[in-house]
Amino acid sequence: MTPAPDDHRPAPTGESADVLVVGHGLAGLVTAAELLAAGRHVTLLDAEGPQDLGGQAWWSFGGLFLVDSPEQRRLRVRDSLELAWADWQRTAGVVTGG
Repeated sequence: MTPAPDDHRPAPTGESADVLVVGHGLAGLVTAAELLAAGRHVTLLDAEGPQDLGGQAWWSFGGLFLVDSPEQRRLRVRDSLELAWADWQRTAGVVTGG
């Protein structure tokens, strides 16, 4: 079956792959890059089109929001839900009364 013109999937090429990576989010892209660097033939498959390359990392701008993590505690970084909430509000420009 030939894909419809608005279908973003490439036509099958008849080539085989060593690895099928499902998901072109951050983890899938890193996995595919590592496999390609190791000389593997990779097929990357995702339900979304190329406009959504990067998955949820695109929406979060690649950032992570961790609060009082084991790594922070190991490095003696003082953190808590209260500090994180205050920092988020300050960054977002939220003005609170008081």
